[in-house]
Amino acid sequence: MTRKITLAGAVSVPALALAVALAPGSASAKDYTIGFVPKLVGIPYFTAMKQGLEKAGKKFGAKIVYQGPTTASVSGQVEIAESLINKHLDAVGVSANSPTALSAVAKKAKAAGVLFYSSDSQVDGPDVSLRVSQADDKALAYAVIDQLAQQVGDKGDVAFVSGGPTATNLNVWIGFMKDRMKAKYPDMKLVSIQYAGEDISKATDVTSQLLSAYPNLKGVVGVNSTAVPGAAQAVLSAGMSGKVAVTGITDPNTIRPFVNNGTVKSVVLWNPVDLGYLTAWAVLQELDHKQLKAENDVPGLGKIAYDAKTKTLLLGKPLVITKKNIGLNF
Repeated sequence: MTRKITLAGAVSVPALALAVALAPGSASAKDYTIGFVPKLVGIPYFTAMKQGLEKAGKKFGAKIVYQGPTTASVSGQVEIAESLINKHLDAVGVSANSPTALSAVAKKAKAAGVLFYSSDSQVDGPDVSLRVSQADDKALAYAVIDQLAQQVGDKGDVAFVSGGPTATNLNVWIGFMKDRMKAKYPDMKLVSIQYAGEDISKATDVTSQLLSAYPNLKGVVGVNSTAVPGAAQAVLSAGMSGKVAVTGITDPNTIRPFVNNGTVKSVVLWNPVDLGYLTAWAVLQELDHKQLKAENDVPGLGKIAYDAKTKTLLLGKPLVITKKNIGLNF
C-alpha cells in the first residue's frame, strides 16, 4: 500500500522519493498499520500510552489500532491480539498480562507474517521481534523501596499490593523490591503480597484488609498504577494518613489528590506518553528493516539505548514524583 504523493512543478519522481527517504523523521515509504493491546482499556496509564502511540503514528505515517479487554484478562488479551493478527495488520503488540500465554500468540503472528512486539510488560520467547521497556527494572524497583524506606525510617512491617499475579513486569519488580529490602533494609519486613488486578476499588478493599490484619503496618507499596491510589484511599479512609506510608508505581494524574492531601509523599514512574511514542517509532524501524543500534537518536526523545541480546529498547531512568512535580500531565 504505497503512499500517494502529489507532484508540484518539475520535480521528478526519483528525486522526490530520494528527498522523502533522506528527510529526518520522515514518514516511512509505506502506510503501516500497528496494533497495540494494553492490559486493559479505560485507565489513565494506558490512555497516556495510546496518546504517545498516536502521536508517533501521526508524525511518522502509521495507523494505530488500539484495542484491549475491559479487565486485566489474559484470555481477553489473547483473543484480541489473535483477532488483529487474523486481520493481517503489519504489526501487533501487547503489554502482557502473562509472559507465557502471549508467547504462543507471538508464534502465530510470526507464522502469519505479522511482526509481534511487546511494550511496558514483556512477552517471553524467540518469536518476539521487539521489546520496549519503561526503565531499568532493577533501578525502578530499587527507587520505590528507597522512597518507602525514607518514609518508614528503614524499618517496620510493610505490604505490597500488586495487579495481576501473572503480569510479567509486576513480578519482576516485586523480585527486585525484595532483593533491595534484604540487602539494604533488613529491618523492613514484608508481611504480605496481595493482588487486586487493575482495579482501584479492589486495591482499596485489599489494603483495608491489610490494615486490619496487620495493626503495626508501616507502609504499603502499590506495584501498579491502580494499586497506589487504591491503597491511598484505604489509608485515608482509615484515618492513617501520615502513619502508614503509601508509595509505588503510578502516574501523577491518578495520584495527585492523595499527594496534595498528604497521604502520599512520593511515587515512581516514567512518562507513558513517551513510552507509547517510542514503541511506535521502534516498530516502524523494524517494519522498514532498519537495524537498531546500541544507542539510537529518536526524534523528540533523544538518545535511547538498545540491547540486541534481549531485543529491548529502554526509555530511560525512573522518575520520582513528589508534590514539587505533581503538576506533570500524564
